[in-house]
Amino acid sequence: MAIVALPLALGFGVSSGLGAEAGLATAVVAGAVAAIFGGSNLQVSGPTGAMTVVLVPIVAEHGPAAVLTVGLLAGLMLIGLAFARAGRYMSYVPAPVVEGFTLGIACVIGLQQMPGALGVEQPEGEKVLVVAWRVVEEWARSPQWAALALAMGVAAIMLVGARWRPAVPFSILTVAAATLATQRSASKALRRSGTCPPGCPPPASASSPRARWAP
Repeated sequence: MAIVALPLALGFGVSSGLGAEAGLATAVVAGAVAAIFGGSNLQVSGPTGAMTVVLVPIVAEHGPAAVLTVGLLAGLMLIGLAFARAGRYMSYVPAPVVEGFTLGIACVIGLQQMPGALGVEQPEGEKVLVVAWRVVEEWARSPQWAALALAMGVAAIMLVGARWRPAVPFSILTVAAATLATQRSASKALRRSGTCPPGCPPPASASSPRARWAP
């Protein structure tokens, strides 16, 4: 599970705007808390794409420190819904609605990754589709083939490898290989997503002056 969760945590950290180090730290903390206190077979203790889409506008408007406050409020809401036994009503939600919701999240996350995949600076804007279109236009004016080749290569290896050898953790292997290729490449289009901190950053509330993840 940890082999699968690590690249997801790094990717979702970057997608949310908090950086790879935030995704790594939160995955470790969440995994430890879930292991100590336990849960149910329906509990999601690993990285989840839905929270990435929710956190992007929060981080953009209120900063990284607001994430802890939002997380605590979401936890309190879940506890309240659990006591109200609201989960039983999920059986009335049609499967196509759930699948459409999941597919929509996947599309939003994919569009958010286009600046990094194409080696283009993040344009200004709040609409994901508009920003993605601006990224494509910028790339068309000045193509960055190294970034595109690296992104397509990682995606192809992960998809083909999962079908060829399901027991092999191709996700973490491709992340490691892409990191090594980026370190050794002289291309300016291959940018680093962040640095790994020596330890877990201290928690900070929305009102705390410490509004960033310190390495």
